[in-house]
Amino acid sequence: MPESASTPAQSTPGEPADHGHPVPARAGARSALPAYVLGSPFALQAAARFTQCPPPPPDLTEPSASHFVYGLTLPSAAGTPVIAYEAADAVLDVHGVEDELIEPTLVLVHELAIHACRFTGAGEMIHLVLRRTDDILQVVVHDTHALHPHRRLADQCAERRKVSLAVVRELSEKHQGEWGFAAAQPPAAGVCTWTTLVHAPYVPSAPAATPAAAPGRVA
Repeated sequence: MPESASTPAQSTPGEPADHGHPVPARAGARSALPAYVLGSPFALQAAARFTQCPPPPPDLTEPSASHFVYGLTLPSAAGTPVIAYEAADAVLDVHGVEDELIEPTLVLVHELAIHACRFTGAGEMIHLVLRRTDDILQVVVHDTHALHPHRRLADQCAERRKVSLAVVRELSEKHQGEWGFAAAQPPAAGVCTWTTLVHAPYVPSAPAATPAAAPGRVA
């Protein structure tokens, strides 16, 4: 009998669940959905109870390198990772994001788009979020493949996901970030995968001390 996708599943960040309780995640992974995942943009937001009319004006401030959020809803298709990469490149360029963050961010966007397409069937959509909050740059992706309630299948699927996320895990941990995946929160469905990069501010090294001259010698 096929499994019901509507059956609640235990969060699975980096490590499979153990008898309904999450196993402590390895370094860099989280054991629950981070707060920023719960505030996804337009496509995954529930409709407001009351509609303001006329609508409020758009944000007309200049693009900021330290605060922005964008969401892309894309088909599970061969061209989607390239489209996501190009769109993210435009976002980073318009917002003037630091050069040292651009390449790793674009790699994460490309890899997470590939990952989400692996777990989303043809004709279905993935949703990718690119967000910057101060020194934290976050990439979040939703696929439609729900976590399995059966323990053996859940473990096997979690292993497939971890293999698929090998580049994401390595790059995130290299930049002092975190990564993981868990059941998506309503109104989204399927699984949410996230990763972060931390932009460490540049601290110039102190000049080397001049060695003291030996007695009786010219320095």
